[in-house]
Amino acid sequence: MATKGKRKGLGLDIRMFDGKEGESYIVFKTTKGSYHVFKEVEAKQAALQCGSNAEGNTNTRQMWGTLWKQ
Repeated sequence: MATKGKRKGLGLDIRMFDGKEGESYIVFKTTKGSYHVFKEVEAKQAALQCGSNAEGNTNTRQMWGTLWKQ
């Protein structure tokens, strides 16, 4: 019986950093050394900015779930 080797593919490391003015940054590092940086924002406000039509007591998870399916 042959054993399977480890899976190979893209690796992606993720870390969070705090900026000097209180902002948070999410940083992705690829196995080839590329860095991709995203600034963290309030999720509900971002959902509204991205087209969510939230009404009433809609929570953030519901808002993003609807947007994700579009």
